[in-house]
Amino acid sequence: MAETWPFTAREHELAAALAALDAPGTVVLGGPAGVGKSRLAREIARRAGSDVGIVRATASAQEVPLGALADVVSVAGPDGAPPDLADLREAVRALAHDLLVVDDAHLLDEVSAAVVHQVVSSGRARVVLTVRTGDPAPDAVTALWKDELAARIEIEPFDRDQTSTVLSSVLGGGLEARTARLLHDTARGNVLWLRHLVEGERAAGRLARLGSTWAWTGQVVLSPALDELVAARIGDLSDEQRRVLELLAVAEPLGLGMLESLAGSGPVEEVAQRGLVSVEPDGDRWELRFAHPLYGEAVRARTSVPRARRLRSELSAAFASTGGRRAGDGLRRAVLDLGSDRPLDPAVLVTAAMQASGLGDLPLAERLLRAAVEAGGGFEARAGLAHLLTYQLRSDDADAVLEEAVAEAATPQERTRALTLRVLHRHVQARTPLRSEGLVAEAEARETDGRRDPAHDALRTVFHAFDGRVDEALTLGGAVLADGSRPDHAVALAGWAVALLRSMAGRGEGLAEVVEQGISAAARSPEMAAMQCNIGFAEIVDADLQARPGAGRHRLDWVRSLSGPQAPVFVALYEGRTALGAGLPRTAAQALDACLPAFPGHGGGWGAWLVAMISRAHAMLGDVVGARRLLDEAQERRHPFLPVLDFELDLSRGWLLAAEGDLQGGIGACRRGAARCREHGTRAAEVLLRQTAVRFGDREQVVPLAELATALRTPRAQLAAAHAAALAEHDPERLLTVAGELAEAGMLLEGTDAAAQAAAVARTRHRRVLAAEAEDRARELAGRAEDACTPALREAQSPVPLSAREREVAALAGEGLTNRQIAERLHVSVRTVESHVYRACSRLGLSDRAALVAVAGVRRPRRESSSH
Repeated sequence: MAETWPFTAREHELAAALAALDAPGTVVLGGPAGVGKSRLAREIARRAGSDVGIVRATASAQEVPLGALADVVSVAGPDGAPPDLADLREAVRALAHDLLVVDDAHLLDEVSAAVVHQVVSSGRARVVLTVRTGDPAPDAVTALWKDELAARIEIEPFDRDQTSTVLSSVLGGGLEARTARLLHDTARGNVLWLRHLVEGERAAGRLARLGSTWAWTGQVVLSPALDELVAARIGDLSDEQRRVLELLAVAEPLGLGMLESLAGSGPVEEVAQRGLVSVEPDGDRWELRFAHPLYGEAVRARTSVPRARRLRSELSAAFASTGGRRAGDGLRRAVLDLGSDRPLDPAVLVTAAMQASGLGDLPLAERLLRAAVEAGGGFEARAGLAHLLTYQLRSDDADAVLEEAVAEAATPQERTRALTLRVLHRHVQARTPLRSEGLVAEAEARETDGRRDPAHDALRTVFHAFDGRVDEALTLGGAVLADGSRPDHAVALAGWAVALLRSMAGRGEGLAEVVEQGISAAARSPEMAAMQCNIGFAEIVDADLQARPGAGRHRLDWVRSLSGPQAPVFVALYEGRTALGAGLPRTAAQALDACLPAFPGHGGGWGAWLVAMISRAHAMLGDVVGARRLLDEAQERRHPFLPVLDFELDLSRGWLLAAEGDLQGGIGACRRGAARCREHGTRAAEVLLRQTAVRFGDREQVVPLAELATALRTPRAQLAAAHAAALAEHDPERLLTVAGELAEAGMLLEGTDAAAQAAAVARTRHRRVLAAEAEDRARELAGRAEDACTPALREAQSPVPLSAREREVAALAGEGLTNRQIAERLHVSVRTVESHVYRACSRLGLSDRAALVAVAGVRRPRRESSSH
């Protein structure tokens, strides 16, 4: 990386500063240390030309009159006398540049500040000053903005999007979701510290490229340069103040009362007064945190292992004495015990591991469970660890622990849980999945003489759900959920399967309660604790398939509240699926792409599902090469025992074919997928496929969509039926009305296509005013939909009234395909292709098909693949 990072993500502030230099002619850039004030000032100077003067104020020169200007004027006469009026005039003349930059102007001595004030007030130069917000500055400097001689612009720390933007520019690629969040949260938008953090972690190999994205692994280790910067900001500490910070470094945050009892109220007040810690209300008490995360890293690096172990023991005892009254205190005490001299309680560790899993902190959960196993935790600890490893697709690690858990199972209930773990491992998560219904039959042959055991109903629910036997799965799983005597692992498993199926089947009434029941049960189950985000995802799918965006909002808020390192993966997953349903394909592709490193191979079913969604987003953007490559990858990743999710592959295939110009092929893929959904009973997914076929121009979906609208009564089903009817009736007014209704319901891209179809139909009927109105509406909606490039939009943008098939042929000819290749692509004869070309050219008075492409104005899909 370059010594100076590229200027990125400050374009708005740059524009405001340049405007201020025009009037009033001086700009003050204020903000905390490290946010990039000096970098912005250098960028302004770079654009100003060659006549630029630079003054850098320092603390060491602050006590010397004209000390900051020592490079341009003598700071004292021959006899050591202070500068006189002539010296001040010389200094003012010396600073008369086209542009003067004064860096860290708050450190100017009073005399230098007066000179700079005179330069500004006399108009001898345009001036840029940087000042640190909160630090005292000379009166002559503060007068500049108080007396309106200068415009003041506050430079805020980078937000998360700005951090991702600058890092993508610096690293030359996107960031994995967890990495983007962690780097931002660690540096807190301080650009200087972010730069040193990234350079240090990259040099150490902990920040490295993983596929097409960058990922950060391991713990923060401050590089020498960053350590010096942070230590300088912390400053000198007394022993008592250092103890306050060390206690916080061991277990941040801490209650004010607890910290005062352990370290004294005076030192706590002193470090707060110095801005090293923040004191914030939390319910009925006050909590202390480091004012910046890197303060804690610097303090931890200077705390010896024996001292840290003693501090952990002190804090664990303090938590024990309070009775762990607050949520999360049990987890914090267990984590403290791991690194202390206190004896370990395996039951406490297992409970804490479940809490860590629920927060998305799977590495911490694994540490706690391994410690619980070592402390004699028996079956409970091994069962939790076995499933956690299985859930993370670590099959080799999971095998040994799973075998131990099976051996530890001593009661019928434990043997059922062990069987559940074996089935999930083999049937769902294993690198090469194996059908495992036989394991249930073997267990029942041993335990119940072959009779059906209700204890295995949750597993049967999963088998039925994955195979697409919707009614059987919902009936059996519903019985498990309704039976208050079922163990937590069974309720969590059944809740997962039932919630997902109900979302795809369009039976969303009461879904939130099912999800909440499943999540609550998973949170109490050592082996299911990690499944909470999987269960919650059903509400996101349901919100999309119903087209009720508000229905998933609370679940989005929930997943964003999780704090563990796995949480950003599911945040990106939830947000990506939501964006795809909202008609924001570029946002969806970026978010979903960031999830992929967490789901290698089939990913327990996630792999193909994710990649298919990304392929669909690329096809919506017109990137046919990227969409094709991704669809092939999705097919390779397909889980062999999850046909219920194949509708995503069908959707992606339909979009790819349509994007390539084969509208009939795209319609056919959607019809076949819809037929499979009808066979399974996943009617909400069927609606989405049939609605997509309508968007491709299918006029034969009126009856099935009307039936689905009557049965489901969801906004998507009802508006899809209205769209199909309007298209079949060639009614441009109704199509335009439906377009508005679709957009208002949150289906932005569906509304775009309906408006585009209204334009095309109106044009064929020679209703030019209505066609123009509809085309304007389609263009406006497409702009809001991130400039998507759909088949309907391409048709609307064609200035001549060609038929859909003629336009297909023109598009494929424009891609360089021969008549025979076009015929193979469209599954028609070569003679039929020749006939379409001849009729279109005859109608337009053209001599060849190249002219047909040019005159028809076909907007070709992009052939370049965006990064993946």
